[in-house]
Amino acid sequence: MKKVIFAAFAFISVLIFSSCSNDEDTSVTDYDISEIYGWTYYGNITASSGNTLIPSIVIYNDERCDWNMSVNGMNNNQFYYYSVKNSEANYTLYWYSAENVSYCKSKDSSKASMVVQLGINSLDEVVILLTGDNLTGVSGMTNTRVPMTRQTNIGKNTTPSEIEYDEEVEDISIEIPSAAQASSWGGDSSYTGSFVYMVGDGGSLAKGSGTSGTDESGNEITPTVKITDTSSTAANTVTVTVPRFAYTEAMTIEPYDIEGVQVSKDGETYYLSYEAASESTVTAEKADGTTININSLTLKGKLENGTLTLRTSFYPGKMPFPIIQIFTSTN
Repeated sequence: MKKVIFAAFAFISVLIFSSCSNDEDTSVTDYDISEIYGWTYYGNITASSGNTLIPSIVIYNDERCDWNMSVNGMNNNQFYYYSVKNSEANYTLYWYSAENVSYCKSKDSSKASMVVQLGINSLDEVVILLTGDNLTGVSGMTNTRVPMTRQTNIGKNTTPSEIEYDEEVEDISIEIPSAAQASSWGGDSSYTGSFVYMVGDGGSLAKGSGTSGTDESGNEITPTVKITDTSSTAANTVTVTVPRFAYTEAMTIEPYDIEGVQVSKDGETYYLSYEAASESTVTAEKADGTTININSLTLKGKLENGTLTLRTSFYPGKMPFPIIQIFTSTN
């Protein structure tokens, strides 16, 4: 993880974010940050890859804000924050992930996940500039001035959703012993159970008990892993179908197949292993019928004493943070 880079933002910040009606009128309306609470603002960025990103920001109140790197990717990220007023209609915002909320409350700027400059040109347009990033490692936004327009078709909302952060949820590591030998699959073809999830490295943004959501009749869907033995066509491999992942309404991913999962065995314990090549992705379908790329996918699993433990990690769409899913069977 890169260290936070705090840019010097003195007199030039006033020039960047000041709004002028004409050359003679250099006055700035002193909008207070509270005047934009609850409104959604969209911007536009052309990345070096040529892809157009449409980021969004919502500042709900004096404690919480949401940031989406690109609404096309439907990846909403929730932050705690505090602001410092620099000049008329110009602020520095210090954003903190859920794991660092205590630093936010103590206003320890050195522990901020992200540092953002905010200028309020009018209630219909704000300008943001990311000057410190200790979270994503994505260079596309850093030191890029982004005008953002208020979305009048999205209602004002000053009540943020709750950030789920369960301290008891911890990551796991499944190590395959060096003595394990390639093997055909000796377990069942289907496992039901439950899973926990983490968003961000180590669950820095959110972590809690996962769900597969409900079906069309409103019944709870039981998280299910399916394992299809393909050793007849590809030696010592299986296809793993992961459970439906209902993270948010916009980020509900239907079950998808991971092909070419390697199987090995040590004693009576079976192991599963998969790591996508850097250039490859798995395409999954979302609940709304659109598709999403599952990037940098890895899988490790263990079947021991009849219990299947499966850890997957992936980056959905344009999301710069990994989602980690840990499934444990009950059958």
